[in-house]
Amino acid sequence: MWQSSLLAAMADRRQALKTFFGAGAAVALAGCAPAEKPAAPGPSAKRVPVNFKDPAENLRAFIKLTGDLDPTVETTGWFGGTVFAVTTPDKPLMPLYGVEGFGVLRVEAQSDGSYRMFNREIAFYKDPRTQQFIDEWTNPFTGETVEVKPIHNLVVNAEIAPVMKMDFDGTMVEVPFSPPWELQGDKAFSLFEVHTAFPSPMQPDKWPRESAGTTLRISEMFHRFTTLAELEDPDRTACDYVGTWTRIGPWMPWMLQGQAPGHLFYRTMMNRTGTPERLPKALRERTEKGYPEYFQAPGPETWGSPNDSSYSVYMRENQPKPAKP
Repeated sequence: MWQSSLLAAMADRRQALKTFFGAGAAVALAGCAPAEKPAAPGPSAKRVPVNFKDPAENLRAFIKLTGDLDPTVETTGWFGGTVFAVTTPDKPLMPLYGVEGFGVLRVEAQSDGSYRMFNREIAFYKDPRTQQFIDEWTNPFTGETVEVKPIHNLVVNAEIAPVMKMDFDGTMVEVPFSPPWELQGDKAFSLFEVHTAFPSPMQPDKWPRESAGTTLRISEMFHRFTTLAELEDPDRTACDYVGTWTRIGPWMPWMLQGQAPGHLFYRTMMNRTGTPERLPKALRERTEKGYPEYFQAPGPETWGSPNDSSYSVYMRENQPKPAKP
């Protein structure tokens, strides 16, 4: 999930501010750690109500839900689902491949009330029929068999504050942290999303087959569900959750789809798993074989270093393929 990737980019992308916190924002704050502190067995009798209209309390509840208020704890989050192609209005969505992965997140509170999030994420693509991980994929639009590139972003750090300062058309404005929460009885529903449009780092003149165009338009929407009792329990530093992640974005570079009309729609489920041992066995083994460093969050020395994205990683590891004659 790519929440942190998008949120970390917000500060210098004016277009994002136009929708940021309108209905939420995006950050795939997931994770896993070799020795995560076990959650309390259940909510205690103590309850401290959360004032969700207060940006600082809203943010603290969000961190408690998505990560852990304890800076020594790394949080495991799993996600899995299907990626569809969206083409012309007269055609239904076409399932292209499955996707499954996880992230690892550690959060550090700062003296000014902000939180630094140290995040790492990885995901692999799957055959939608067999649910087996794939290394090659035949593009149904071109008939070409291509090499599948997993999502593997080693550093995806971000900082969230009760009041975010952002550049909007050359003017610095302050945006309170205010993604919405829906309460129904003892159920608490969190929505966090962002909608962006910004110049693509992979321009078509240099990446004719990999680039989907001069502009990247990406939307990410995260719904998380927990109990209000856990959220209001002062003895807990984290809440269990289940939820969904939805992403709308351009063709992936490895598809070699170029500037063909259409885009991708990701529909996945997600939840907090706690430790690597509780991840699905096949996912855990594939990660252990090729990407063992993804079982830990980035260290504090990575703060301030450039973040990875699927596009920056692809450009670093691959050369542009020549345009078809």
